[in-house]
Amino acid sequence: MTEKGLTLKRPRIAKGLCSSRRSRRTLQCYLVLSTQIIGLAVFSFYPMLWAAQKAFYYYDGIPSKTVFTGLENFIKIFTADTGYWKTWINTFIFAIGKMPLELTLAMLIALCLKRKLPGTGFFRSMYYMPAVIATAITGLMFTNMFDYFGFINAWLMKLGIISEGISWFSETKTAMIVLVLGSTWSTFGTNVLYFLAAMSNIPKDLYESASLDGATGIKAFRHITLPMMAPVLQTILLLSLNGTIHTSDWILVTTNGAPAGSTHTVMSYLTATFAPGFAQSTVNIGYGAAQSIITSVGMVIIALIYARLTKKMSSLY
Repeated sequence: MTEKGLTLKRPRIAKGLCSSRRSRRTLQCYLVLSTQIIGLAVFSFYPMLWAAQKAFYYYDGIPSKTVFTGLENFIKIFTADTGYWKTWINTFIFAIGKMPLELTLAMLIALCLKRKLPGTGFFRSMYYMPAVIATAITGLMFTNMFDYFGFINAWLMKLGIISEGISWFSETKTAMIVLVLGSTWSTFGTNVLYFLAAMSNIPKDLYESASLDGATGIKAFRHITLPMMAPVLQTILLLSLNGTIHTSDWILVTTNGAPAGSTHTVMSYLTATFAPGFAQSTVNIGYGAAQSIITSVGMVIIALIYARLTKKMSSLY
């Protein structure tokens, strides 16, 4: 009986120890993640719920003037507010101008840095440096460079490309060019690191085998590099798309929507028009909350379309 009892108790004791260890590890993991979880709840979930409630009210920040309006805010967005939808067009124009330039430039630089050249580590740091410069400083740099009496106009006239200075920020097209160039300069370094990380995981044996078959240069890039890094490239494209369509602070510190609000993206428009501290004190924050909900739904639709279009990329390798 004793031996039998001991043989029955040992597995139970071992099972209890394993269970307690798992519980401690789980608790430790949650403690490590607690800061992020609390931040997500306070700075993401709560504002979302607050905006979802205020979207059905007229609310200008004064509780006594708050009035329930039902679906009136949403109806106005789809029937009368053309300015909001123009900012969506600006967002797509900005994304179409920036993403091909940014990703192509990052890919070319990553291919160059992938070769073992002297000073590669130094150049990696230099290309990433713009990403750590504050957006406000970058905006100040580019507004001064593209000023009517700035560096860019001076050199273009010195080279004979233009006969007189260009007022870059007085027209929508030229202002958008400045925004695309500045934003690309500020963020392409991060994509360079992503591309380098993706290329470093490609086995060198594949390139050696391809070179024996005469496939080098562009052929090797097309048939080996791109297919092998396709799953990572899918993530890089997603991050670039998400960051581009969410661009707000760069627009605000550079043009603030000028001229006449024609360079506002949807996110910078919402911030400048309805966010306390940026907007007028009498603005209808409830209407801005309704627009933010519509914007969130639009962003989700874009993400779903992207996932659908790039689904095959995750299975190429």
